[in-house]
Order: sequence, then structure tokens, then C-alpha cells
Amino acid sequence: MKNKKYFEILFLFFFIILIHSYLPTIKETLSNIGSADFNWQPTKCVFEGINHYSSYLIRDSKCLIFMSQLGEYAQGMYIILYPFSLLDWEMAKTSWLIINILLLLFIVYFLSKKNELDPIEILFVLFVTFYTIVTRVNFIMGQHTILILTFLSLPFIWKNKVTYIFSGVSYFKYHIGYGLFLFFLVSKKYKTLFLSLLPCIVGWLTYSFITDTGLIENLFQPFNLALHNAEEGNVANNLFLFSFIKKIPFLSNFNYLIILVLTLLFNVFFLIKIKQTSSDLLKLSLLGLLILISTPHWGHDNILLIPFLIYTVKNYNQKKNLFRFNLFFTIYFLHLYKGIQDYSAKFLKLIELNNNIIELSYLLFSYLNLAILIFLIIINLNFHNKVKKYNNG
Repeated sequence: MKNKKYFEILFLFFFIILIHSYLPTIKETLSNIGSADFNWQPTKCVFEGINHYSSYLIRDSKCLIFMSQLGEYAQGMYIILYPFSLLDWEMAKTSWLIINILLLLFIVYFLSKKNELDPIEILFVLFVTFYTIVTRVNFIMGQHTILILTFLSLPFIWKNKVTYIFSGVSYFKYHIGYGLFLFFLVSKKYKTLFLSLLPCIVGWLTYSFITDTGLIENLFQPFNLALHNAEEGNVANNLFLFSFIKKIPFLSNFNYLIILVLTLLFNVFFLIKIKQTSSDLLKLSLLGLLILISTPHWGHDNILLIPFLIYTVKNYNQKKNLFRFNLFFTIYFLHLYKGIQDYSAKFLKLIELNNNIIELSYLLFSYLNLAILIFLIIINLNFHNKVKKYNNG
């Protein structure tokens, strides 16, 4: 009875804070500049029979670039977004906001219930999740990362053929979904891996048929467009673990190959350790951290830390110092990171430092954050192994 009373008080308190704080967020999301990243325009082009990849690559204006909808996801993304192509822009972005909210509730609720969090713990996770800046940025920009996280999480909640198939939707945003692909591969779950590839295969075949594009030509177009956009300053230019190799002059002819090989080795090394853990929630949590370290991202992709937040709250009483550390840096990446980054940039410009010093400061800040993420993986793996050894001992 006492816990129920606390829950009701906390629920009312959190609800009032969220409702009040979300009014500007909803207003901005539905404004003229809101939902800029939601790939509604490329989807409309596809279902008008236009290959948007070809159009964006050669800039023939058959498919116009609308806002920041650069259309570089895998083919299946535009197939599953088909219902939104039937709506006008205002209705489409309103519907997308509602779906993103529902998907985030889905992720938190089912991951929490699967891992037996109590109602007050679930309420705390929901509050942190929805209050943080990263979540709001996902809503305001109309991003697709919440959708990807939903499908990435499925095989860690339910283990059956249906969830394995649908988990492959996460491959549509390949700089995130690749992590699940490698996890299945390293775990030697070859049947699961094949099932997870079905959405990509069906998406590729359907896209090619609708736009009357050759299968081989269409297969590589998402990557060609991503590289093309990289030249104009897209996410591929953001800093990640081995991105410094692009700056080494004598490796310029082989830099992308070297980055690919080192990234694969780094991921396989940690995935071998991650797959040996007994907790599905920990596997998903550390997979999210590994993805954020290994490939280029904007700050909104830090939403991948939500499973790690749930894992931290679930285990908070086991070793409080460790999980206090986890909680602090989870909230840092979900809420404080963007503010620190923005204010630091403004401060450096205000004191009129030269561009080289500003760039060096940015690099140091970025690599410090990557080091923190790597440290989080190591200490949580170490803690889990100690507990496992003790329980088996």
C-alpha cells in the first residue's frame, strides 16, 4: 500500500513536469522546420516510381530534396514508410511523432517487464527517457533511431522466428544495425542471421521492382549515396573510434579499408565477450555502447543508451558505486552531452581562438567521450564476470 502511494505521487509529479516541458517540444516538432529528417519525400518518390537514390546522386530534380531528408537508408526503410506517403506533410509528421512516442513506451515497458523492474523503477526510467534532450531531439528532428532501436531490441525480449525476422529492420540504418548482424555472426546463430536478412532482401527486391531499377545497380545505391553525401558534410564525417585514420596522408589510398578492418576487429573482440554474458539486457546494452563507439553518429543516436539505463536501474543495488557511475554517464550522454557541446562551441568562438585550437578541443572532447563509452563496456563486463564466477563458485 505504501509503495502504491509513492508510485501515485511520483507519477503525478513526473507527469506534470513532462506535460509542461513538452509543450515547446511538440510545438517545434510540428513547426515549419520540425521533423526535417523524417524521410517522407524519398518515400513519396519511390511510390511514384522514381528511384530517389539515382535522382539524388545526379541531382536531376525528379525527386526533390526536401529539408534534410537525404535518403541514404537501405531500400526497406522506404517500403515500410509507405503509409506516410499517402498523407500530406503536416499529417505525416504528426503521425510520425505519435508513433515515435508509442515505440519508446513500447521499448521501455517491455524491456523493463522482461527484466522484472518494479513499477517505481519503470516510472523512473520512463521519466528519464522522456525528459532528456536526446529524446526530444529525436522527436523534433523526426529521426528514425527510435524505430531502429525498437527492432534492434526485439530478439533480446522475445526469442522466436518472428522477432528474428523483424529485428532485421534495424539493418535499414546500417551504421546501427550492423552491430546486431555481427552479434548474430559472432554468436554463430546462422539461421537467425539469415532470418534477420529477410527484411533487407524483400525491401531491395520490392524497391527495385517499384522503381524499375536493375537489382545489382540498386543493391549498392544506398552506400553510393551515403558516400556522396559525406562529401557534402553528412554523418559519415562525424568522429568515431578510427576516424583519425582519414587524417593520415600516407594512408589516403587505403584509409577506408583500414578503418573497416580495424572496426571489424574491435567489434569482434568485444562481441565475443558480450555474447558470453548470461543477461540479454546486458548484451543489448553493451551492443548499443559498442555501436556508438564504432561508427559515426549524431548526438540523437545516444538514444541507444536506453537499454543501458534500464540495466543500470535494474542492478543499482548490487554494487552502488559502479551503478552510480553508470547512471551518471547515462544521463550525461542522454541529457548533458549536447548542452556541454553546444555551450563549449559558443565559448570557444566567443574568446576568438583560432580554428586549429577549436578543432583540437573538439577532437579531445569527442575522444574523451569515446573513452568513457569503452570504459563503461569494460567495467560492466568485468563486474558481470565476477558475479558469474562467484555464483558458479
